[in-house]
Amino acid sequence: MRKLLAVVLVLLVLGVAADFVAARTAEDRVADELQRQYGLSRRPVVQVRDFPFLPHLALGRFDNVDLAASDVRARGVAARQVELHLHDLRVDRGLLFGGAGRITVGRAEGQVELSEAEVNRLLADRLQGGSLTLGEDSVRLRVSTNLLGRPVEAVISGRLGAAGGRVAFTPQRVQVQGLNSSGLERQLADAFTFSAALPDLPAGVRVERIVSRPGVLVLSGRAAAVQVAA
Repeated sequence: MRKLLAVVLVLLVLGVAADFVAARTAEDRVADELQRQYGLSRRPVVQVRDFPFLPHLALGRFDNVDLAASDVRARGVAARQVELHLHDLRVDRGLLFGGAGRITVGRAEGQVELSEAEVNRLLADRLQGGSLTLGEDSVRLRVSTNLLGRPVEAVISGRLGAAGGRVAFTPQRVQVQGLNSSGLERQLADAFTFSAALPDLPAGVRVERIVSRPGVLVLSGRAAAVQVAA
């Protein structure tokens, strides 16, 4: 009985090891293909969440796969980081035997991180020459403008949020340098309240939530349905 249990244990370990190696090999192949197709400067990270892996591979169906890539430039946007969580994947059987085919994703969620400099570039038209500083769940907009024919410098504190797939800035506090005028503060708050459409984000992420951190803006939401030829 002890010998039988030892044999079973060894077979289980070997089976898990083979499954692990197969999963890592598949992840590496997909990562290489994504890097090649999208011209990424750094190799992306691919992680298959389905275990055991080999039965899912045999069926060509996976429930959850995570992707992460750094320094992604796509659709006019430079992202520091892109993360995708893919669900309900279908893999053409040709791919399972080393041939060509497609990977189809049923649904996906995504997250895109933008640097402070990139946010200022993308929103330049709406900032009217001002500049944003990103903090922990807060945003400061430093502006230099003219109101009623006089130069005015001010700091507008507020929040960036998502509204209908757009990014919106809502002022919460206005400080006019050298002046204490509630009228000017209201005018500035009105002038710099805006909602703006962003360019299409990498992976077709539609913005549903925005979180600001020091120097970084995190945009998250649903991603477009994906089909990858491989």
